[in-house]
Amino acid sequence: MSYRSATITGGPVAVIGSGLAGITAAMRLADAGLRVVLFERNETLFSGASAVCEGKIHLGYTYVLDSSHTTTRRLLSGAVRFRPILTRWIPEAGLGLSEKPFLYACPSDSMVPADGVAAHLAQTQEEADSCGTDLICKRDMRLRPLNASELGALFDTTEISAAWETNELASSPRTKRPFLLSALSAQPLVETRTKAEVTGITREDDHLVITWGADGLREKFGAVINASWEQRLRLDKYLNLLPPRQALHRFKCGLHLQSKDLAERTPNVTFVIGEYGDTVAAGDRVYVSWYPAGLLKSEVALAPDPEPVCISPSTARHITEQSIAALARYMPGYGNALAEYTNDFEVRGGYISAWGTSGITDPNSGLHSRAEIGVTSLPRYHSINTGKYVMAPKYGEEAALRVLSEMGLDA
Repeated sequence: MSYRSATITGGPVAVIGSGLAGITAAMRLADAGLRVVLFERNETLFSGASAVCEGKIHLGYTYVLDSSHTTTRRLLSGAVRFRPILTRWIPEAGLGLSEKPFLYACPSDSMVPADGVAAHLAQTQEEADSCGTDLICKRDMRLRPLNASELGALFDTTEISAAWETNELASSPRTKRPFLLSALSAQPLVETRTKAEVTGITREDDHLVITWGADGLREKFGAVINASWEQRLRLDKYLNLLPPRQALHRFKCGLHLQSKDLAERTPNVTFVIGEYGDTVAAGDRVYVSWYPAGLLKSEVALAPDPEPVCISPSTARHITEQSIAALARYMPGYGNALAEYTNDFEVRGGYISAWGTSGITDPNSGLHSRAEIGVTSLPRYHSINTGKYVMAPKYGEEAALRVLSEMGLDA
């Protein structure tokens, strides 16, 4: 394949952050013929929040406390674009879709009683029905409550008052990673730089200057896309792009394991609504989380404390044991299955960044909505607030298209 190469006035395009949004933006720009430099502050590409999350293709079922359903509609817009965008560069198998859809379980001490959860789920299903065939979901599945026999087979019914089967799926980040990195390496117009933390951005004449690395290297670019997740607001400030609200950064850990046997035994379950957790199986990969056990840090700031969060062996062991014990309370049989793998799980974590100042136990917390997300732009500078994993391809592409449009180039 041959590529035409174009350089916009002021130099190539810089994309900061190599998560799902950043890689999407870089590949989209390169496909249009622009040279791109992809900056990643970590040692390896695609190793931050995009790589360690549960990978759920959120359709809005989780956001029970957003009565406006604005979050639902926003997330559905990402779920419609997820497959068409990513399969430009990776095969369908590379999406790592789960075979089993998600169940939503309502504990007896949920912040919202079962009838309220049921009403929200039903409205979400109606919204999803209007999205057409591009919606990435279990197409032959409809929202339905579990009957008494099904409920008792999986849950402790003294703890779980009701549960529903939905059409929501997961898309394994770890499955996608090698395909995405292969696509990047095959694209000659994308230059990748790891261990390259951006420490400043300034506007000088017809270009933007990025300062990066321990030596304070300065480099000119024609445009910049900021897809740096928890560092996004810090970098925006260099160009006086200030946030409309305060942001809460939470460092959350989950348990990860590649095991075909456990994946076959793992139901996809999300508990709502409160400090609960998830169990996810996609292919042979298993993700397990329990919010109170895995939350290591929470702070209101432009960016988290730069000191890396250390997950010591003892901390990892504690998170594993506490998560398994909590899940065993609600799903006794599955808890026993998890216990067999106590010594095998890898504990990995990343930041969840969202508008808000209080935790999820506050019904008025900004964490109960992801409506205020998207791409914010200044001339030649575009900042991506992904919000949720499902939105990353859509907003990565949108940022790239804005660069192409302002430069008068064909998409």
